[in-house]
This record gives sequence, structure tokens and C-alpha cells, in this order.
Amino acid sequence: MKKNLYLNYIFEFLLNFKLTSLLWPTFLVIKGFSLVDVGICESVFHITSMLGEMPTGIISDLYGRRLSRLLGRMVEIVSIILLIFARQEWMIYLSFILQALSYNLESGTDSAYVYDLLLEYNEQDEFAKIQGKREVVIQVAMLLSTTIGGIIAGLSYQLTYGLSILIIILSIFALLQMKEIKNKGYIKTNILHDMKQQVVMSCELIKQDHQIFYLILSTALFSASLTTAYYYLTNYWKELGVSISAISIFLSLENITGIIAGVITYKIMKRYSQKRLLLVLPIGIVISSIGLPFYPLSILSICVMAFFETILYIAITTFLNEKVESQMRATLLSLMSMGFSIVMIVYFPLMGLIGDMFGLKVAYLCLFVILCFIYIIYQYVIRKRYEQ
Repeated sequence: MKKNLYLNYIFEFLLNFKLTSLLWPTFLVIKGFSLVDVGICESVFHITSMLGEMPTGIISDLYGRRLSRLLGRMVEIVSIILLIFARQEWMIYLSFILQALSYNLESGTDSAYVYDLLLEYNEQDEFAKIQGKREVVIQVAMLLSTTIGGIIAGLSYQLTYGLSILIIILSIFALLQMKEIKNKGYIKTNILHDMKQQVVMSCELIKQDHQIFYLILSTALFSASLTTAYYYLTNYWKELGVSISAISIFLSLENITGIIAGVITYKIMKRYSQKRLLLVLPIGIVISSIGLPFYPLSILSICVMAFFETILYIAITTFLNEKVESQMRATLLSLMSMGFSIVMIVYFPLMGLIGDMFGLKVAYLCLFVILCFIYIIYQYVIRKRYEQ
């Protein structure tokens, strides 16, 4: 078990060591594509992610966790190659479709793999602690990759993307050393029929236990607000005259906050009830978002939002894994990512539209008002559901 957990830490470090995570918009503009194309790429990614979550989760549940993750890495390599050699719009759109599918094949499966591994050794009570450690590994990888990626991109964008492929290949070597975890009760018949049955069974489970739906809703509504705020901050700070190097440092502070949250989440979950966590953590995200329009307060604001969102994500993935059987675990965890994508499809263009019309400061104020309105309804529904 320990060997596979350590290999999983290595794999997830390499998986999240994305040198190009903040560089792709600039790279596309340098290649001659317009800002409209950049916006369409982001929309294509989230639409594909929304549609692809359930099918890819089903692949993980029916055919194996490691297989799903391996397919994801291979698809990502093709995506990067397409982006490097893209000369026409359809090529970059296809690249982002494949990028979304590679994300889908990993999302849900990552947590499901760890929980199933712990379950085999009757150590599932340690899941929240392991999730915290995983979050630390992920945040460290993102922190280092953002800094190193910016330095390498200063020399060559092509080199940055080439090294990204090499890192993916290294992650595949680590993955192949890990134990495969399959659905032992699955008997292969017709693939389409099996996938249909998986969807039906998942929907039935949600109907029987509405709490699963509210757990998915919790992370979708409030995690998407952090992601939206994060992506627009670069442009907002740049408009205010902040240098790119300073912006990189400010955004790296968010990763440091995530590391701290990952370390203490296990203790917080031991101390507080599920109901209290679902009520308090989202309001922490909402209240801290009021500082986004006001620089330099926005630096503290995005860090505090990241702190609460990290704890919320770890808590909800833990709750969902505890409630769902192994044969449907990745499918239902993929539903969580699907909910996130649906909310992003609304939040992201809405922020961009308000920002174009009235400026990003007004857009951030509107985001705070929207989140307040959502939370008022959300907390009423959660309280009522838990009372029942």
C-alpha cells in the first residue's frame, strides 16, 4: 500500500508539474491567433469536459483506474503536439478537446484510486489525511511549474511545450509501476449497454440519497468562483500596472496557502461535523471574494479563497468516497467535475462580458453579489435537507 501511495505522489507531482498552465493564451497569440480564439478554446475545453466526465468516469469504473489514467496521459501528449504545430483554428480547438478529455480521464479516478487502495488494506479512515498530503504535493508541483515554466518560456515557448511532453512520459513510467485496481464484480458484455447501466445505477443512487447531489453542488458552485477569479486576475493586475514577475509571485502565494490548507484539513474534519463544514467553508469563500476588486487587498483575497476552497474540496471528496461503492466511485466523482464545468460555462463568460462592458473591477463586485445571492439560497437548502 505504501509503495503505491508513494508512486501515486510521484505521478501526481509530475501530472501537475504543468510548465504551460499559465502560458497557453500568450503562446496562441504569438502563433498569430486572436483573443477570440483564446476565449473559444477555453469554452471548448469546458463544454468537452462537461460532456466527457460521465463516459470517462465509467471507463475508470468498468475497465480500471490505472488504464483510465494512462489513456489520459497519452491523449494529453497528442493534444500538446497538435498545439505546437497548429496553423489553423480547427487544430487548436481539437487540441483543447483532447486536453479536456485527458483531464476527464484523470478527474474522479485520482481520488477513487487512492480510496480503493486504502479500502483493500482496511485503511479508508486515513483517506482525509492522504488527501491532505496529495494536496500538498499538487500545490508544490503547481508552484514550482509556474515559476520554472515562466523562466523557460522566456527562452523558448517551443522548448517549454517539448519539456512538458517529456514530463508526461516520465509520469507514465511512474504510473506503470503502480497497481491496477479494477471492478472485480464486472463481467464484460456489451460496452454501450454496460455504460448505459452505469449511468442508470448512478442516477438511481442520487435519487435514493439526495445528500450526494448536495455534496456535488457545494463544490461546483464555490470552486468555480475561485477558478474564475484566478484566471481574470492576471489581466486585472496587468491593467493596474503590476509587472508580470510580481503577478507570478502573487499567484504563487495562492499555492502556498493551498499547501497550508492541505496540511491542516484532516484535523479540521476530525473536529467539525459535515453539516458545519458545508455551511462554513463556502461562506469563507464568499466573504473573502469581497477583496478581489481592490488591489493590493486582492492578493490576500485570492489566498483566503484558495484556503477555504482547498479544505472544501478535500472534505467533499472524502464524504463522497465514503458514501459510494467502488464500482460507481469514479463515475460519481466525475459528476462533481461535470458540475464544476457547467458552473464554469456560466461564470467565466459572464465575468468576461461584464469586464468588457464595465471593467474587471465591476465584474469582481458583481461576482461577490452573485455569490452572496447563491449562498443565501444554498445555506437554506442545506439546513433544510440536514434537518430532514
